[in-house]
Amino acid sequence: MNGQESTKPHQGGVNMVGHRKDLQPQTLEEEVRWALDFDPQDPDLGLNWEDLSSWRITRRTMLRLFIATGAFHYLSYLFNPPPLFAQGRPGGELRAAWNLREFTNLDPAFINQVFQFQVASNVLSGLTHIDKDLIPRGDLAESWEVSRNGLQWTFHLRRGVRFHNGDPFTADDVIYTYNRTLDPKVGSLHRAVLEGVERAEKLDDYTVRFTLSRPRASFLIKVTERSSGRALTIVNRRAIEQMGKEYTRRPVGTGPFRIVEHRLGERLVLEKFPDYFVKGRPRLDRVVIFNIEEPATLVSALEAGQVQFINAIPEALYTRVKGNRDLIVSETSDPGFQAIFFNLRADKKERIGKEKLPTDDNRVRLAVAKAMDRDDLIKRALLGRGIPAYGPVPPAQAAYFADLSKTSPQRFNPEEARKLLAEAGFGGGFTVKMVVTPPTRRRGEVIADILKRHANITVELEVVDFPVQVQRFDSGQFEWLQIGSGGDYDPDDSIDDWFASNSKFNTFGYANPRVDALNAAQKTTTNPERRVKWVREIVEILSRDAPCVFLFHGMDSVAYRKNVRGFIHIPSLRDLDTVTVG
Repeated sequence: MNGQESTKPHQGGVNMVGHRKDLQPQTLEEEVRWALDFDPQDPDLGLNWEDLSSWRITRRTMLRLFIATGAFHYLSYLFNPPPLFAQGRPGGELRAAWNLREFTNLDPAFINQVFQFQVASNVLSGLTHIDKDLIPRGDLAESWEVSRNGLQWTFHLRRGVRFHNGDPFTADDVIYTYNRTLDPKVGSLHRAVLEGVERAEKLDDYTVRFTLSRPRASFLIKVTERSSGRALTIVNRRAIEQMGKEYTRRPVGTGPFRIVEHRLGERLVLEKFPDYFVKGRPRLDRVVIFNIEEPATLVSALEAGQVQFINAIPEALYTRVKGNRDLIVSETSDPGFQAIFFNLRADKKERIGKEKLPTDDNRVRLAVAKAMDRDDLIKRALLGRGIPAYGPVPPAQAAYFADLSKTSPQRFNPEEARKLLAEAGFGGGFTVKMVVTPPTRRRGEVIADILKRHANITVELEVVDFPVQVQRFDSGQFEWLQIGSGGDYDPDDSIDDWFASNSKFNTFGYANPRVDALNAAQKTTTNPERRVKWVREIVEILSRDAPCVFLFHGMDSVAYRKNVRGFIHIPSLRDLDTVTVG
């Protein structure tokens, strides 16, 4: 819009479903089609920025925002909303388990994994939060307005809100959180999320204004939402200054639960915050979350009733859990990707004692990718619950996703794989070590078998706890490492976070100037067609450069006992404030 109010009319007099535009759609399918009926050349996607004010925001407006952010997985979710179960009596205790060795860091500035922000979302708040209809509603913001040029967002904050330590919440806390995220001395992992935000201002104790350098349709989802972006997940200054590093284990927020106990690697205890600003929530008095990383132990604890809820179902035990009549399985498409990352760092010798690895050669990396039978992997390791991946953009980001199964340089072709290995001097194969975790050990074993059969590559598994795996990945202490991304609602999550040379998760040493240039362009354009073009070009380059072997896009699953009621399954989230135990 270049700072000017958009006056572009919608094109044509009849919409895609044959209704005049002044008539309301009668079905959800018509509603979606109606929302998509706008001039594709309009860089504003047919949006009126005034429509984004919180008291006017509509589902039609949100559907257009999903186009802007690539969050098309929301559309399938709207067609298939989660089942709502009858609520039980308020009060009581939920015993839950996360398949994670420990919650190493719950400070939103440093949370770099989905399992951590699943817990933090129950403790901390943001200006907005996605509700059951997948619309960002006011969280600590009661309402907001957007200027006609889309460059100023003014938020009116809730009054009477208190932090868990009794401090009142005001505009000062928003400004403090904003400045803390930007402070290089703090080192927030999510500083880049605020790129394009020129300044944040306190207008009075309960009003803040953000000024952007360019319009950003994804602002409510990517920047202010309390879980996904984490750049403006509101923190408490006094608690941070008094608690120091302890804040990473027991953050103080304004959310429905407060942390009353945290035994690292054992359990985390959440207690109902009686002054929570949403009336009637949380419904539970207490939640005890146990750390149980070993898959069989996790499932056995759920089956025996020792815990009533698990945050994820181990791949190898899915059939067992699904077949248990005492349990409920809830599943939705996971907006993310899984891959085998290669160590491409120049300082490998200092890290792992080897100056060179076979996969330093692009021909070898492509050979590994071509030897990977993804269908076989998904069938044997995931029981068919996944989609083959040839790039980081998941099908959930439908506007940006392209089917590369027949064109990608990484598509399965064992003959080409063996030819490339021979050309690179590894015709007899080679041996390599790959880091996996206990929950993904079975996946690693299947990968090793596939590569041995098709390319005579011997993969020796190093099984470590997840925090150790993350530390090894961050420090470059690996040859190969199988890991992935979750909660990728936008290309900025799946591309910008991982594959730009200065990405926060690019610790494996990949760099391509063309990718950097395209990534900078796709983040700043307001033209959706250009963004789609540039994102897809990045994916094609990544498929060819093969800094990793893209494996699959998976499923997001939880399981719980039948006496657990009221859980609403939103992809990647585990909010428990609506839950009761009957």
